[in-house]
Amino acid sequence: MKKKIVHIVESFGSGVLSYLSDLVSGLADDYDITILYGERQQTPKNINDYFPSNVKLIKINNFTRNINPVKDIRATLEIRGLLRKIDPDIIHLHSSKAGVLGRLIHYKKHQKVFYTPHGYAFLNEADSKTKHLIYYDAEKILGFRNIETIACSKSEYLSSLKVTKHSKYINNSINTHKLDTFFSDDSNTQDVVFTVGRIDEQKNPLLFNEIAELMPNMKFIWFGDGNQRALLTAKNIKVTGWLPREELLQKTQKYKYFILTSKWEGLPISLLEAMYFKKTCFVTNVSGNKDTIIDKVDGYCFDTTKQFLEDFESRDDGLGLVAHKKIQKEFSRERMLGEYIETYERHNND
Repeated sequence: MKKKIVHIVESFGSGVLSYLSDLVSGLADDYDITILYGERQQTPKNINDYFPSNVKLIKINNFTRNINPVKDIRATLEIRGLLRKIDPDIIHLHSSKAGVLGRLIHYKKHQKVFYTPHGYAFLNEADSKTKHLIYYDAEKILGFRNIETIACSKSEYLSSLKVTKHSKYINNSINTHKLDTFFSDDSNTQDVVFTVGRIDEQKNPLLFNEIAELMPNMKFIWFGDGNQRALLTAKNIKVTGWLPREELLQKTQKYKYFILTSKWEGLPISLLEAMYFKKTCFVTNVSGNKDTIIDKVDGYCFDTTKQFLEDFESRDDGLGLVAHKKIQKEFSRERMLGEYIETYERHNND
C-alpha cells in the first residue's frame, strides 16, 4: 500500500504552485497524495490541470492570507478534521500561514511532519515592529516542536536557524523538460524588461516603478497582479493581471531581460525559469536571489537603483547562456525529487 502524503498550503498560486506542481507530479506514482489548499486571487480556475489525475485537491474554505482569529480557528478545525479522515503518513506544510496553523495541531506518533516557509513573513521589513515580532515569536515558539523545516534555499535555511534547530534545505527546482516545449525561434528577441509575481510589498513595486521611470524609452511588463498595483504609475509599464501558466510562459519567451526587485525571497521559481530560458537577469541582492545569481557571472545582483542602471548599461547578454547551464546542473527536478524522497523516508518525529 502506498504511503499517504498531505500537503497543506494557503498561498496556492504563483511560484509556490509551480513548485508544488513539479514536486507532486514527480511523486504521484509512488505516493497517495492529497493537497489541502487556500484559494487566492492568483489561484488558477483550472487548478486540477496542474496535477496528475490521481492527486486529490480539497479547498480549505476558511484559509486567509492575513491574520484573522475567527477564520484561522475555523481553518485549523477544517484541516484537523480532514487529517483525521485521511490519516496520512506524511504531512508537509507550505507558507507561513499553513506553517503556523499546521503546527498547532497534535499529530499521531507515527506521522512525519515537515514545514517549508517559502519566504518567512518576519523578513518583511515594511511591517510594523509589532507585526514583525508577532511573526518572529510565532516561528520561534512553534520552532520548538519536533517538526523539521525544509527551507527552499540556503538563505532561507540560515534564517530558519534563528527560530528552530530542526532544519535543512533542499533547493527549489524546475521541470526543464516541460519548459523545453516553450522555446522558440522568437525567444529573447525584444528589448523588454519583465517580472512575474504578486504586486505586493515583498516584490517591491515602488522600486520597479522607480527604475521604469528612469528608463522611459524601455518597455517594462509586470506579469501578475496584487494589492499594490496602483503603485505602478510609470507610463512605460504594462500590467497583465494573472495569466494561465502556459500563456505566461509563451508570452515571456520573446523578452530579453528579467528583473526581480524583491525585498526578500525564498528561492523564486520565476527566476529559475528565466535563467533556464537564457534571459539576462537582474535581481536585488537579498535572500533567495543571491542564492541563485552570482553577480556578473550568470546575472546581476544590485543593491541600489544606480547600480542597476550601471549594470544594465554595461550588460553582457551572454550571461543568459551561463545561467541556462547552471540551472541544468544545479536546479534539476530529478535532484530535488531524490532529496525529498530521502527526507520523507528517513525522518522520524517524536
